[in-house]
Amino acid sequence: MKVHLLKLRTKATFGSKKEALPFQMKITLTILIGIFHLSSLMAQQYETQQYDLIKKIEEAELRYYPPVMKIKSSRVDGFRALFGYISGDNAANEKIAMTTPVYMGEDSTGNEVMEFVLPRAMKKEYTPAAGSEKVEVYESPSGYFIAYSFGGYALDWVVRKATNTLRTLSEKNEIKIKGTPLLLVYNSPYKFLNRKNEILFEVEAETLKMD
Repeated sequence: MKVHLLKLRTKATFGSKKEALPFQMKITLTILIGIFHLSSLMAQQYETQQYDLIKKIEEAELRYYPPVMKIKSSRVDGFRALFGYISGDNAANEKIAMTTPVYMGEDSTGNEVMEFVLPRAMKKEYTPAAGSEKVEVYESPSGYFIAYSFGGYALDWVVRKATNTLRTLSEKNEIKIKGTPLLLVYNSPYKFLNRKNEILFEVEAETLKMD
């Protein structure tokens, strides 16, 4: 099956004009096409990561995410390694279903990362190790996050606007965010209408007012 490489590339940038961008995230249509395994799989329904909605805060949502197994690659072109893992390049030679969303952000050392969420049925003790050193298998900790959804394609200016909107909403509602923003992509690039993306920030739980 052929993947046609499209040279259209965008840089997703975050933050205000006064601050250094937390990361430069190069999102190519090639990568996103690969994320959902080409047109032959586009009609499938993918499992979506679960979370508990705590409350709505104007246009944003405060959520609680339970622990979940994920795979991560710190390479810019890490999609192939991640897709290889769910295609059977793992210790169990097991094929694993694709899920949504795909996470993009940066790790604690400032490296760009891409993450796949593994199906919720996969538990830590039964999740196979990666067959490639480019892939890290881990269980994400639980946490509270504030999320802001936006449509269309995740172009740099669109992502920047969404990120700034979420920062403003958080500050206005006295919600203390921490870390760098996460971009969540839910759709294949073949879907032109009703697209869904989200920006997430982790929230310091002790500052939350649960009313």
